Amino acid sequence: MTESEVRRNTAQFLGILALLGVAVTLIQMMSDRALAINHVTLGLAWAGIYLTATIMIYFVDLKKIWCVRLSLMLIIAEGLVAIARWILAVDPSPNEGTVVGVLVGLTMGAALLPWSPRQTLAVSGAWIIASITSLFLFHDGSEDISVPASIFAYIAITIPGTMISFFRMSRFQDQFELHFIQSKYDEVREDLQAAKAIHERGFPKPKSSGQVRFTYVYKPMSQIGGDSVFASIEDPGHADSAVTLVLFDVTGHGITAALTANRLQGELMRLTGEDPTIQPDAILRAMDRYVCLTLADSAVLVSAVAIRVEPKRGIIQVANAGHPAPILRNDRGALVRIEPSGPVLGVGLEQIMQTRVEEHPFHEGDSLVAYTDGVSEARTGSESMFGTEGVESVLSHDWVEQSKRWPTQILEEVENRRAGGATDDILILETYRA
Repeated sequence: MTESEVRRNTAQFLGILALLGVAVTLIQMMSDRALAINHVTLGLAWAGIYLTATIMIYFVDLKKIWCVRLSLMLIIAEGLVAIARWILAVDPSPNEGTVVGVLVGLTMGAALLPWSPRQTLAVSGAWIIASITSLFLFHDGSEDISVPASIFAYIAITIPGTMISFFRMSRFQDQFELHFIQSKYDEVREDLQAAKAIHERGFPKPKSSGQVRFTYVYKPMSQIGGDSVFASIEDPGHADSAVTLVLFDVTGHGITAALTANRLQGELMRLTGEDPTIQPDAILRAMDRYVCLTLADSAVLVSAVAIRVEPKRGIIQVANAGHPAPILRNDRGALVRIEPSGPVLGVGLEQIMQTRVEEHPFHEGDSLVAYTDGVSEARTGSESMFGTEGVESVLSHDWVEQSKRWPTQILEEVENRRAGGATDDILILETYRA
């Protein structure tokens, strides 16, 4: 509960007790004409005390804890006065008015105010002990009072307030836990969004000018994934500059895979920065060595395809290390698969040395489409997957809509045919000649 809610509820609680005190006194006066003046005076005095406390809470900005303490102190003080009167034999035992007051006070206090179960039990226990003690010590049998019934009444009137206090505390505990979990979830979500922004910041901007162009679509299974693409333009100032592209997929998902992908992005920046003309097989050898030397303890494996397009020579070079086969499509619609010629990166030093570079003509209108296994392994049925054949079926169609390059069309086909939700990240890259 907020500070203002507690203050408002405390004022309402004490105000109702004041009205209750006046009402009980008036009822006793009407039912007993011989009611002693001290009874009337005491009842009206307590009503005045409660009313004064109510006015003070309205005009004094008390903190929540002091509102709770004030309400408890007044209840306890009234009980102590009643006990003193019983001890002095002014009252033979808690009478009907007192019983009703305790019942209403405990029940309303537990319902309106954030009394803890311990506080409610303390007040209830003090009432039960004092009332029963006074009954046994000062009841002389002159009044027609059933002792067992009185004891039961003294205990029973504390039950509603105690139960309400326990229920409220349980509800507040659930709300607190929910709020705590929600706040932690919000923190994790913010961290994930920041990590996603950092991760995708390493992705190159699609290139839509010059003789060699490229574009891609990326759809992680969750907020962040281990698929990534790297691009290096040998001479950005010239339209016929050679372009190097690397598409790779780190095993696993989530932040761990994304962090590994970011490290590989940094290594690729270093490699192409030191040698802008580096060949695809040399890139994969260097990446393999990096994974084996720096990520061996993490049991990380990486599949990768390295691509270099040289428009002046009219060729494209591709090296594939354990990655789904890229598809080369010429301007007449003929398709060529470029199968892996080496194992995935990270299986052991020097293993990738056997990777073969395939070289093909690459002229205006030709395209090369590479993709991660989130495409080829997308389930289209209980025992079937989209596969390389699914990619080829899209590429075998005539060009339908100029506004959509092949990555967008392939992704749409995967989502239309996929049975169930995504089970892996999806990254589809197209490089083409204009």
